[in-house]
Amino acid sequence: MQTIQLFPDDDIVSINDQLGRVSARRVLLILPSNGRLLTNQVELARLRRQTDMLRLEVGLVTSDPDVRPVAKALGFPLFRTAEQAADNERRWRRGRRRMEKAGLSPTEIKSTFLSEQDRLEASQRMRPKPRWQKWLWRYIGIIAFFMTLAIFYVGVAYAVPGATITLRPYTEQISVSKQVVADPELETVNFSGASIPARVLTITEEWVTEVETTGRVDVADAPARGKVVFVNTIAQPATVPAGTRVTTSAGTRIVYQTLNPVDVPGVVGGTAEVDIVAVEPGPQGNVPANQINRIEGSLDTQLEVRNLEELTGGAVRSAAAVAQADLDRLEAQVTQYLQTVAVGRMSELLGPAEFLAQESVRVTTIEQQTFTHFVGEQTDRVALEIRAQVQGTAVNTNEALDLIYNELALAVKPNYALVPDSFAFFAGDVLGVDSQGRVSFEMRGEGTIAAEIDLSSHLDTIAGQPVENGTLYLYDQLPLQTVPTARVIPNWFGRLPYLPARMQTEIVTD
Repeated sequence: MQTIQLFPDDDIVSINDQLGRVSARRVLLILPSNGRLLTNQVELARLRRQTDMLRLEVGLVTSDPDVRPVAKALGFPLFRTAEQAADNERRWRRGRRRMEKAGLSPTEIKSTFLSEQDRLEASQRMRPKPRWQKWLWRYIGIIAFFMTLAIFYVGVAYAVPGATITLRPYTEQISVSKQVVADPELETVNFSGASIPARVLTITEEWVTEVETTGRVDVADAPARGKVVFVNTIAQPATVPAGTRVTTSAGTRIVYQTLNPVDVPGVVGGTAEVDIVAVEPGPQGNVPANQINRIEGSLDTQLEVRNLEELTGGAVRSAAAVAQADLDRLEAQVTQYLQTVAVGRMSELLGPAEFLAQESVRVTTIEQQTFTHFVGEQTDRVALEIRAQVQGTAVNTNEALDLIYNELALAVKPNYALVPDSFAFFAGDVLGVDSQGRVSFEMRGEGTIAAEIDLSSHLDTIAGQPVENGTLYLYDQLPLQTVPTARVIPNWFGRLPYLPARMQTEIVTD
């Protein structure tokens, strides 16, 4: 059931028009409570004829006493509310019975109530149209349909297809290098002098190491041995205990001692012989005969001593000792160790774009240096303990990017351009380091250049052309490595879009 709410300004014509547009077979008309709608019997009769012609089952919701009797006589189901109409199927069926005496016949309605203008309009509407007029409007509709279809087709053909054209221009790799000086004294980049700021790193390191000695020294190895004779100068016996020391008196004093006790007879000129050995080993104890002539101690007043034969057996051996070269080598080795350790520690202090010039790492201040032995000392190994400050120069390659980029831009050929994101910059070899820590190094730059492509005039030329013809034309007119590829979406006609604005280009340089 379809419900239509009527308003006071509605009339029978508007009501009939609304009934002509309904889709349901049962319609409920709700009349306004404050109007005089359908109070005329002619209007109700016209409504009855319209509903019969449309084969509609129409009910009325109204409480107007002027409408209800006539409507009931004409067979309209009547209801007080819309809810009653929805729930009362029985009243719908009762409303189908009509009283024959109610209402007027169409002839009476037309002759009694219709005005002359209404009768003329009704006559024109009821008059059948000529056959040619009916077909004319049909042909006009068909032509309009196909014209609209053609316009739509052309519009779609122009506006919908889009294309992506991929171009591969000629490319080349270029590389440049430039000598740059990293100066710790600078604060900003010096473009004219190709110099950039640098950073000095300072750390304090301690190190202990040792090396084998290479020097040689003679070391006393065996004492001299021999015999001496004690002579009594008085008539009184004397006992010489073991360990009694006797010496030479001429030149360097050499001390010997007896190995055994001996008794000297108590007569003047009495003698006794005993073995002796030099107190200090070495060849200096090998003395000729009659060189030992003194006795240490109280026996010197009673006895005399002589070596009747030379003493022999005193010898030396060659032993390792510290040489000056050993100390120099140890100092150089420790310095190298300090620099190696400092490089590792300084590398931890570097920023993301910094590198440490290892040639600049040097010992600047020795705070403490101690050798365990001196030159000439007998030892197999000598050690050095050192505490020193080490400095190195950190170079930030980002500071040199502008310098090397300018060199790279100057190396671009005519009608070529640098490809974005193809640049690569890196530091090369360190060329030198001076005493102030200034580092001269090589900065290198690499990049890709591509031939410049101007499509401003060519897109108009290839618009609407077959895809193969358009791509071959671009390959012939532009500096390209290969024939371009075109992807048309949707590819309905095998042609490039007719509108240049619908063509996008993609430059591939890898």
